[in-house]
Amino acid sequence: MKTVLVIGGGAAGITAALCTAEHAHVILLEKLDRVGKKILSTGNGRCNLTNRDISPRWYCSASPDLLPAFLQGMTTDAVLQHFRALGMLCTDDGEGRIYPVTNMASTVVDVLLLALERMQVEVHCSASVVSASHTRHGWTAQTASGEQYRGDALILTCGGKAAPKLGSDGSGYVLAEKLGHSRTKLYPALVPFVCDMRECGNLKGIRAQAVVALSQGKEHLAHERGEVQFTEYGLSGIPIFQLSASMAGVRPETAHVEIDLFPDMKQTELEKELLSRKERFPDLPLEQLLTGLVHKRLGYAVMKQCGLSPLSKTLRQAEPDRLRELASALKCWTFAIRGDRGYDNAQVTGGGIPLEEADPCTMESRRQKGLFLAGEILDITGLCGGYNLHWAWCSGIRAGTSAAMGEKV
Repeated sequence: MKTVLVIGGGAAGITAALCTAEHAHVILLEKLDRVGKKILSTGNGRCNLTNRDISPRWYCSASPDLLPAFLQGMTTDAVLQHFRALGMLCTDDGEGRIYPVTNMASTVVDVLLLALERMQVEVHCSASVVSASHTRHGWTAQTASGEQYRGDALILTCGGKAAPKLGSDGSGYVLAEKLGHSRTKLYPALVPFVCDMRECGNLKGIRAQAVVALSQGKEHLAHERGEVQFTEYGLSGIPIFQLSASMAGVRPETAHVEIDLFPDMKQTELEKELLSRKERFPDLPLEQLLTGLVHKRLGYAVMKQCGLSPLSKTLRQAEPDRLRELASALKCWTFAIRGDRGYDNAQVTGGGIPLEEADPCTMESRRQKGLFLAGEILDITGLCGGYNLHWAWCSGIRAGTSAAMGEKV
């Protein structure tokens, strides 16, 4: 019987192993003391495992023109059918995000572990692979402790560099490069931004619904709408995470974020509202100007940046042009990006092995016959909403099936 080696016991690796095991003997090698650890942290512990809307527009890559070919056939139904076959039911949150019916990531891991046992996958944990080689006799993977494992095909599902405490330390790229692959520039994605918050006062813990835009100089790169979280170090929240996925090739210090705190009002409408308040409540102190419109600490921060101080003076003393400047600032509050929170706080890795170096139909390497690639190690980065796990499951299914059915050495 054919033997297939799978390096990496995350979402893509486990799925690849299960699909391979239907036709071949599988040896799954995981560097941590158990498989599936990173899955437990997804979706805030609920595991948002896929989405109803799967489209290339939800993914980033240095080769965007190749995304349709790789995602073709990787449907939501394919993921749901896969898990239904394993015995797990899923539920839709009403906005397209899909979770296990229990709303617990541990359920997903339990189902996968049971399937690995049922399919008689040979699982080796605490097995950190340091080298992989190929000869005419097949593949050999050697671990840090000296064990050697042999197979007729090899599937690399080592993840990226995000969340290194959960096993993703970038070692998969080293293995791939030694086997002839290259990689694009890597960067933390779905990660908070570090900004200069010294002039903002204490905004820690404040949240606001807004439209946020990422720009480099005068070039608009991307925009998102959602709840922004203000922190002591910068900006967080899902819309910020989404923007961070668009940072490929962008030096953080050259980029900035623009926050529109009133996305449903035109600037002229907001100006009219502020000037009207000046006329109606001339004796109101400036610190009360934005009461009922925005969180008071956010309002204080923007007003001070516009030179409207001290906040104890009355609206009567506020010049109309300054109120117009305030309306402009509330519609376009700008934060220079100093950096990001790094791989320790990133959900995924941006960049990876170029898509040109893999066959989208089989996930087989174009550089090395018998080598298959799946999951985060490739240059496909999904946005928030279950897209990265969807890619992991589907690329694992495709790689596992192809490796099992390929020609034996």
